[in-house]
Amino acid sequence: MSINDLEFLHGAAFLRLLKGTSYISISYLSYIHSSLYTIKSSNQESAILFKISKKPTSSWSFSFSSQEENALTIFRETYPDVKLFIIALICHRDGVCCLSEQQLWTIIDPSEGLAKQRVSVKRQLRGSYYVKGTGRVPLEQTVPQNNWTNVILSTSNNL
Repeated sequence: MSINDLEFLHGAAFLRLLKGTSYISISYLSYIHSSLYTIKSSNQESAILFKISKKPTSSWSFSFSSQEENALTIFRETYPDVKLFIIALICHRDGVCCLSEQQLWTIIDPSEGLAKQRVSVKRQLRGSYYVKGTGRVPLEQTVPQNNWTNVILSTSNNL
């Protein structure tokens, strides 16, 4: 059986994460969603929802489904003690643009829920990620390309 894109890109993101620490524990929450994990380091526990764009170059587009909206609700009910929820936007082979759930809600319309919302990510050569949400609302700051491991392994919940 060949390796599919989901396995390939999730694995690449996790390999970068593993290079940043001596200890990490990853749990796959496939019973909630096929792209949902929890990650425990010595400093914190985080939940990660991966989104993948297969487009080879910038800009990358991501849309959210009702399954992801339901997964977020189920996760919150099942794991109320996990405070940091990360949306990891895998931009094909370019890297991982990491947003907290709080950051995501600043660029999409919370009154509409998560389903059918869109996020676009751009990055110029050697630059950081520029993120825009539904209605082209921009994220207040750019997201550094190396932010993925820093957020997951940091002791604070600040992105």
